[in-house]
Amino acid sequence: MKTKLPLLLALAAVFAGLRVFAQTAGKPYDWPAPARASKKPNPVASSPDSLAKGKTFYTRECVACHGNTGKGDGPKAGEVQPKPRDLSDPAIQSQSDGSMFWKLTEGKAPMPTYAKSTEDERWSVINYVRTLKK
Repeated sequence: MKTKLPLLLALAAVFAGLRVFAQTAGKPYDWPAPARASKKPNPVASSPDSLAKGKTFYTRECVACHGNTGKGDGPKAGEVQPKPRDLSDPAIQSQSDGSMFWKLTEGKAPMPTYAKSTEDERWSVINYVRTLKK
């Protein structure tokens, strides 16, 4: 029985993963920010300087998955699940700056956390993402 236990545990993990995948397949990727975070205003005005900083950050950190125009079609997009979101989508663009800031700070696999980036960089990239509207 002891030799079968690891195999049974592995099978249970696989079936649990398949169940989660089946429940979420075809559904939109939902990732709500806490209400208190969503209400946080962006202290960085959208200016040419902020947009330039945001574009630099975006190019360095986001293009690989989200692509040059934010469509979720970057060169590594096919390697991650869930698929990177289209940042120009109205569902993304309608999120508050505070919500986006919280998501950048916290991260959620496969998207990494950017908590070690400066707050100015995170707010500036949000300003830049706002220019990617459809």
